Amino acid sequence: MEIVREAQQLSECCIQLRRQLHRHPELSSQEDRTVERIAEFLKEQDIETQIVPDGGVLGWIRGTKPGSTVMLRADIDALPIQEEEVNGGGHRKPCVSEVPGVQHACGHDGHTAMLLCAARLLNAHRDQLEGTILLCFERGEEATMNVYHIMKYLERHHIEPDSVFGIHVSPYLPAGVLQIQPGPLMAGMFSFHLRILGRGGHGSRPDLCVNPIDCAQAMGQALNALRTRTVSPFEPLTLSIGLMEGGTKSNILPDSCVMKGTVRFYNRQVGLRFQQKLRHLAEHIAAAYDCEVVFDKLNAPGFPLINDADYAAAARQACQQQLGRERVVESEPWMGTDSFPLYLQRMPGVYAFLGMRNEEKGITADVHTSRHDLDEQALWVGIAAHAACALAFLKQTPSQTQRNPQDLDTIFEQAGYLFPQGRR
Repeated sequence: MEIVREAQQLSECCIQLRRQLHRHPELSSQEDRTVERIAEFLKEQDIETQIVPDGGVLGWIRGTKPGSTVMLRADIDALPIQEEEVNGGGHRKPCVSEVPGVQHACGHDGHTAMLLCAARLLNAHRDQLEGTILLCFERGEEATMNVYHIMKYLERHHIEPDSVFGIHVSPYLPAGVLQIQPGPLMAGMFSFHLRILGRGGHGSRPDLCVNPIDCAQAMGQALNALRTRTVSPFEPLTLSIGLMEGGTKSNILPDSCVMKGTVRFYNRQVGLRFQQKLRHLAEHIAAAYDCEVVFDKLNAPGFPLINDADYAAAARQACQQQLGRERVVESEPWMGTDSFPLYLQRMPGVYAFLGMRNEEKGITADVHTSRHDLDEQALWVGIAAHAACALAFLKQTPSQTQRNPQDLDTIFEQAGYLFPQGRR
């Protein structure tokens, strides 16, 4: 098959699919219309399709000869953001959301459209395939971890992919450039939401009160110093406090205040140790200020995204052969998070970034912002990359990477998944 030529021929189809999805975004766990459109498209291509309740859509492209199974994954949900009609450079976008307060601000519309078109390309050559390509369109990546339902479905039906590949758009890379590399690519993370309980009163007599804001200030400074004091300088880890809230007037000391933040890392063991130290520090500083600290949220540290070295090498070689060496680079990993590492607990795989940055078109805004935009003329590269990596992974010698030995429910508990009442 002529992957590049066929991917370019599908460019307009991909753009139109992306615009349909972009105009009608749906929040995490609410993607009913999106799921219907994905299933409809796959069935139009005569691709075996299964809607997984609460999970998303699966599709099977079965080759005429036996072989391994490669999963290609895309996420499909949007974000609670009111979209602006112009992008980062002030250029008018080709399409905007028609749903007030909801926007595809992380490129999931592009992810879905690229994978649908890659499925169409690969399915047209199914008679040449040795093995099976499993298509996965995942709900709730941004907020609700519906990946659990996808993986539970696979487990119940004894479906064990040998590898997995996915693409995320990047506002930092030049449009049409792929970032493919072994090792850490995205971070693991845990959030902390804590309340500091004191004793309020009038600002004229702070000695008769226990001011939780004083405690919060000391705690914030100590937490920022904790990283330097306890984490090796050779281990990436960031701590960010995004919210501190307490009080109503300048002369009223409150009974409590709230602090919220996140910690991100590439080494989960470092994240686990740091979380223990964070809790210890918060409790003891609260005690020193005669306060009490209550953790409303301190989820288990999630898994960082670590690309398998062997499959990353195969993906790089396949994309370089099809697209040219200049289109495939290595670059800094992101400290953002994704649900993709949960698949990697069960199978080796690779996540890649596809550049969307085009300053001439004004496409410069970061993800999760109201001005986020995609360079639609670069989407065909993602179609080609999906197809090239799928074919390469079908031929790849199985990796020696060890899968997580824990059962699936334990893995999700480790990642901070809160099981619905009555489950587990």
